[in-house]
Amino acid sequence: MAEEPTRYERDEDVARVRLNRPDSLNAVTPALYEGIRDGLKRAADDDVRVVVLEGEGRAFCVGADMENHDEVERTQKERREYVWQAQEAAKAVQTHPQPVIAKVQGYAIGAGAELALSADFVLMGEDAEIRFPEVSIGTYIGGGVTYTLAARVGQARAKELILSVASLTGAEAADEGVVTSAHPEGELEAAVDELAEELAGNAPIPMTFAKEQFGRVGQATRDDMLTAEAEALLACMATDDWQEGIDAFAEDREPSFEGV
Repeated sequence: MAEEPTRYERDEDVARVRLNRPDSLNAVTPALYEGIRDGLKRAADDDVRVVVLEGEGRAFCVGADMENHDEVERTQKERREYVWQAQEAAKAVQTHPQPVIAKVQGYAIGAGAELALSADFVLMGEDAEIRFPEVSIGTYIGGGVTYTLAARVGQARAKELILSVASLTGAEAADEGVVTSAHPEGELEAAVDELAEELAGNAPIPMTFAKEQFGRVGQATRDDMLTAEAEALLACMATDDWQEGIDAFAEDREPSFEGV
């Protein structure tokens, strides 16, 4: 029996959605995109507080499965379905209610880079590579990268990276703010675990509000954002976690949030 294209694991408050096509360096397929969405839905249903999106083996994801593209002749309807599977998978990462950390080892190329940048935090190996090769092979970028990359480094630099097909190491990408941080290969897993644990200790309800509102930056007005913040704060004040945070501060101890 063939391996599932993704795997889902849960360790207390942290879920891992793992791209599981190591023989093809986790090249994307319709089934893999569907597996990402299913994994994120399961994480939401399980009420986990942090999701780690990672790749099995030597790479995070090298993008489209070019052999599959060459072997399969799709109708226009099938092409549209495939394209939208990719877009919906990226959107599922971007709009997941809790923080998503992308762990990038080896390569994040094309669709792999788009998936990585859809996460809230991107931790890369120092010598890993991130690149958008689409315009050099006659295709086009996706995954909302014209939004996510520009939000990270500005429109001018995002345009340069995409149109010049520039390749960045993890260290270079971290220096430019393309990704959150870069780590020696042997330390990447520990860095991801440390960040996941730190995030999992926060109150989940305000983290959800923060993710949702950061997603509206550039679309909502300043007054809209002020109103949204005030309403979110009032909603948090009505939770048990709000009182727990106050009590923990007063008692000089770490809070224990329940998400209610």
